[in-house]
Parts: sequence; structure tokens; C-alpha cells
Amino acid sequence: LLAGYVKEPTVATRKDFDPKSVSAEELERIKLTDGVHVHEQVKLELLQYFQSGLGPLVNPFMLVVASDTAHAAAIKARIEASDFFDGRYQGKVIEIHSKTAAAESDENTAKLLLIEQQSDTEIVIHVDKLKEGWDVANLFTIVPLRASAAEILTEQTIGRGLRLPFSKRTGVAALDRLT
Repeated sequence: LLAGYVKEPTVATRKDFDPKSVSAEELERIKLTDGVHVHEQVKLELLQYFQSGLGPLVNPFMLVVASDTAHAAAIKARIEASDFFDGRYQGKVIEIHSKTAAAESDENTAKLLLIEQQSDTEIVIHVDKLKEGWDVANLFTIVPLRASAAEILTEQTIGRGLRLPFSKRTGVAALDRLT
């Protein structure tokens, strides 16, 4: 019914990969790394689309779903570390959850409201905070690092990023899908 009006949800997988063959910590590292690779490919495709004069410049971001606030803080520290993609995500990550200090929460909320415009934020880590009423056109990659407690939460999370950035399909696979 909505074909052509929303992004195509897809799941990224690795060929012949058994997640049970690695530790939980290693699996999380793999998921984050793979997610960032997808994110960077989307950034490149969006830049090429813009440079071709086909649409405005869109700044994509990646959403990471954490299990709890301590997990969110650990993920942020890992992503902002100098050995993770040569430190290029330092200062480009925000955490959104109910236990964020009021001042930081207000700052992060302001960053979320600007995320579709020119923004330095490339990765948003959340813990059950973005359940409904927030959807953006520049979300292309979701990395779930926890199992969803209910099917509706999975649907709500996916729904955050289904809106197309150009209000139509582009014919460029990376720009027409949510991974």
C-alpha cells in the first residue's frame, strides 16, 4: 500500500556468519562496526546525489538501541574512542534516555529537533525514549543492541526511519532503504 512512499526496511547480514560463534561483546562490536559501515556508505551516496543536483544535502544519522542507561553510556564511550573508526565520531554521539541529567537532556532534545537540518550528530543512542511521535527522514541505519520486549516496540523503532528524505524513491538503493 505504501510502496514508493516510505523507505524499504531491510536487514543487514553477513554471509555464513554464526552469531553464536563469538562472545556477546564481540557480537556487539561487529554490529556497531557493520552499522557504521552502512552509515558511511549512505553518507557517500547522499553526497553524490546532492552533487548530481538531484536533491538537497541530507545529513544521515544512525540510531543505536541500548538495553539500559549504563549500556548506553558504554556504547557512547566505545564509539567515541580514538580506536573506533580513528576517532571520527568523537563529539558526534548523543544519548537519549530518562536518566540523562536535565541540562544534558535539554541539550540533546535540542539536537534531536535539529537532526534533520545541518547537524553534527551522526549517532543517537537511546533507551526506550523514542517510542512514538518522532520520525525523521534522515535516519537510514538502526543498530539494535538489545532484544525488544514487545513486537510493537520493534515496529515503533523501525517506524522512526521509514520516511523518505526526498518525499519519493530515488532509485538509489542505499537512499531508498532503512537498514
